[in-house]
Amino acid sequence: IFFFLSFLQLDLTFHLFVCALAGAGAAVIAMVHYLMVLSANWAYVKDACRMQKYEDIKSKEEQELHDIHSTRSKERLNAYT
Repeated sequence: IFFFLSFLQLDLTFHLFVCALAGAGAAVIAMVHYLMVLSANWAYVKDACRMQKYEDIKSKEEQELHDIHSTRSKERLNAYT
């Protein structure tokens, strides 16, 4: 009977070890997934910030070109009068 209890205890220990190992593996997978999502979010936000700066510069340049064009058009009209 002692042998049977010892085998049962060893079997229980092995099953607990396997469960703990599976839980640790799941935790590692979850942490890797979290880091991947975090880095993807950071890259998206960084790119969006750069794109916003680009759009601002582009709109300012277009406004300047429009102002220059309208000023020249007014100068031409004034030259004819």
